[in-house]
Amino acid sequence: MPAPVRSPTRSPRSTPRLGRRRFAAGVAGVLTVVGTGAVASQGAQSSTAQATPDPKGATARIFALGTRLQHSRLLSYPVDQVWPAAIRYLRVDRAYALVDRDRDAGFILFDFPLPGRPEDAGRGSVELVATEDASGRAAVRLEISTDAGPTHLPHAIAEGLAKKLKEERGQPAPPPTPTPVPDPTPPSPPSEEGPWADPPIHDDP
Repeated sequence: MPAPVRSPTRSPRSTPRLGRRRFAAGVAGVLTVVGTGAVASQGAQSSTAQATPDPKGATARIFALGTRLQHSRLLSYPVDQVWPAAIRYLRVDRAYALVDRDRDAGFILFDFPLPGRPEDAGRGSVELVATEDASGRAAVRLEISTDAGPTHLPHAIAEGLAKKLKEERGQPAPPPTPTPVPDPTPPSPPSEEGPWADPPIHDDP
């Protein structure tokens, strides 16, 4: 009697080998995709670096332009002397560009070049407030602010303007002489006449 025909079967070891092959192929595909993405990412970074050659410098420039520096000074000169001196000092002595000014409002806006960055410009302002100093003289409260440049620039502008006023106007005017206060008048003695006075005494005839 012929032997029964059996269907071919895979050996127990053939399935794990096939699984390992499929797993290796899958890993290779994943690595290929990851490698392609890395290359694309490097290409994108290269193009970004070419578009912005100095991102750190740009960030530093923005930070420097966003810094607000201020200085306050009291000048013992009247505002009608300080205003023209401030205009001449900024425009002539320092060669700054005056952007806007209003004498009634008491402010001056100006642009100034930044050291080492000729393509950029800083913006500054000068505010003048009429007041009096401790001696009672007419004075000006000076408020100077800048949004870039050296940290000492507002102080240097105030010093230069004070020096210019002293050269052109001399020393501040002497303090006004205080008005003497009169001595209080002593009260006068009560009058003997009036409704509160004692009635006169008349002798009987």
